[in-house]
Amino acid sequence: MNNKNIIAVRNLIRCLDKESLKNPEVVANLVRAFGIVQWGPDVFGADEVFKNATPEMAGIYQTPDQIAKAFAYLSDFKINSYIEIGVFQGGNFIFVSEYLRRFNPKIKCTGIDPTDYLNPEIAAIISAENWLSFLPCASDAISGQIFDLAFIDGEHTSAWVNADWNNIGNQAKICMFHDIQETTCPDVVKFWSEIKAGTKKKYAEFLDHSSAIPIQGIGIIHNSKTGKR
Repeated sequence: MNNKNIIAVRNLIRCLDKESLKNPEVVANLVRAFGIVQWGPDVFGADEVFKNATPEMAGIYQTPDQIAKAFAYLSDFKINSYIEIGVFQGGNFIFVSEYLRRFNPKIKCTGIDPTDYLNPEIAAIISAENWLSFLPCASDAISGQIFDLAFIDGEHTSAWVNADWNNIGNQAKICMFHDIQETTCPDVVKFWSEIKAGTKKKYAEFLDHSSAIPIQGIGIIHNSKTGKR
């Protein structure tokens, strides 16, 4: 395995007590230990040092503090089905699925992506677990399926962020968007701003970063009441 940290981090998530896993600092450090994808320009500020050594190493393309605070927040809700739209290498899908399963033992997690970026080591992990699945498709292929939590991080164009929302996100009890403040993804920024402005639904944002300019960002919107624990 190119990234042996994956095994260690999965085991830590499975072994740490739930109170520790509700601590965003602990979760952010688990993301850093897993490794950030070695891809694209240097945008992660102080977290650049946690990038993997090579692009072939499966990693997580997330700002650690953002994803950690978002999932510490979501740990309070009952989530028995999860879909990630746009898994890229698949590192985030594995990490998030393992995290959610600690709080929801019966969860089923699905990742979809029509590209060929899925890392072979991540694909092997998915195929070995009956609660994980991957479909090489876009959201229109499974339009109308209902999940407790959807994470929209696919093609970042206006056409596709709208499609992913209409196909899956709007039916999910909770929908999460990536790149809501990312300067290179103006269509996503605009879409999220419009949703916020036009809704009375409960929403939350996670925008922490140490970059010179705003990067990535996670927005969560509650489409229906989801029971807390």
